[in-house]
Amino acid sequence: MKKSTNSLNVNLRQKAEEQLKNKNRNKALQHSDADILKLIHELEVHQIELELQNEELIYAKEQAEIATSKYTELYDFAPSGYFTLSKDGKIIELNLCGAKMLGKERSRLKNSPFGFFVSEKTRSVFNLFLDKVFNSKTKESCELTMSGNGDLPMYIYLTGIVTEDGEQCIVTIVDITERIQMEQELIIAKEKAEESDRLKTSFLSNMSHEFRTPMSGILGFTRLLKKPKLAGEQQQEYIDSIEKSGARMLNIINDIINISKVESGQMVVTISETNVNEQIENIYSLYKHEVEEKGMHFSIKNRLHSHEATIKTDAEKSYYILSNFVKNAIKFSHKGSIEISCEKKGKYIEFYVKDTGIGIRQEQKEIIFEKFRQGSESDTRDFQGAGLGLAISKAYVEMLGGKIWVESEFGQGSKFYFTIPYIA
Repeated sequence: MKKSTNSLNVNLRQKAEEQLKNKNRNKALQHSDADILKLIHELEVHQIELELQNEELIYAKEQAEIATSKYTELYDFAPSGYFTLSKDGKIIELNLCGAKMLGKERSRLKNSPFGFFVSEKTRSVFNLFLDKVFNSKTKESCELTMSGNGDLPMYIYLTGIVTEDGEQCIVTIVDITERIQMEQELIIAKEKAEESDRLKTSFLSNMSHEFRTPMSGILGFTRLLKKPKLAGEQQQEYIDSIEKSGARMLNIINDIINISKVESGQMVVTISETNVNEQIENIYSLYKHEVEEKGMHFSIKNRLHSHEATIKTDAEKSYYILSNFVKNAIKFSHKGSIEISCEKKGKYIEFYVKDTGIGIRQEQKEIIFEKFRQGSESDTRDFQGAGLGLAISKAYVEMLGGKIWVESEFGQGSKFYFTIPYIA
């Protein structure tokens, strides 16, 4: 370009010189050589000025191209999504980050309605934003949930302002999904902490009651035993009451120790040969009198065949689980029957204890296997117990490699199940 400009200037100078000579010749004007040299010098100066201006134009063009390239890179590869929207919400222009947020190629997104990618839950918020930003012509913002990219929702913070002609809206989008998720996790953690604090308070109150009741019985009957000339029959009655209260306290202490071991990872599994049928018979014999005292029927429905009754498991833990199920059935039943069953199903043995007690509400089935919980939070004072038995049972079942669950209808009774692997 510089070479062609120089050639043009030389030609102009030559033509100017010829025109001056012709003009002087035609008009018979006499000019001195000094005048002609002066004119030539002025032309040379003008040529230099043109060359400098041309170089400045070339430099300015190069700088403009560099600036355009930088702007394009900044626009396309910015961490935020940039969109240009029409009044009806259609996408006129967008950068690569914006296309990535919507999960489609940029070319396929142009002229598409932006609201199509907004979740139905927040689409009305976007429509209100669009209306406000074009009417107020001031910067507006809102938070939206996007549903166009992947299964999980994406939360965005959208800011927009109209162009000077008022025909388009320039929108900036920032992905705030991580922030929203953190906020939700904090809320859940706060609720769990509050629930845990409530449960601890409830547990301490419950423990106070559970210890105070048998302790009062022990101290009370001990004072009664000091009475002189106490009849032997009455004396035996007082001793039996003291024994029952002591056993109750011991059970509570054992449960607290066991749940503490489970929580701290100190509980170990001890595998030995165990006769399942004998365990069921022992539990049946132990609780039969207590069940019949309440006027209820106690039975065993199924047993394993004698040749398959001996398995390898932790006898103490399996006995605890089954015994806990029976004790709960007795506690929460006032009439009808209690039934124990054991059956081999594939690679597992399935146990259940069925009762005709008060049953469990649907919403409470999810919490009864948690620490310090019972079938009904309001029943805590009506039924003795620390609310640890089912939590310990669940932990034991999982340690043995089985599952635990319940089927129940409120007012109709419950059926508690657990399985353990069948290892001969």
